[in-house]
Amino acid sequence: MTGTHRACGTFAVPDGDMLLEAGRATIGAWTAPNFDALRAGYGTLVSLHILPRSILASRDVERTVDALERCTLGPFARRV
Repeated sequence: MTGTHRACGTFAVPDGDMLLEAGRATIGAWTAPNFDALRAGYGTLVSLHILPRSILASRDVERTVDALERCTLGPFARRV
């Protein structure tokens, strides 16, 4: 059963499909470093005291990057 993801309008595809899993692994290997670089860049700015050290700000950045990743990659995004 497919459904629509509210945040970005992508369609959710059921888990367990071998082709989907292979595509997720392949696309994830190419795109994951970009999103991880965003997270690492934020961490670097915090450690250099350019941005304030805040648990709430860190949460907001993580949510934003996660939403960006899910909207960009759709069903191929990593899942936690």
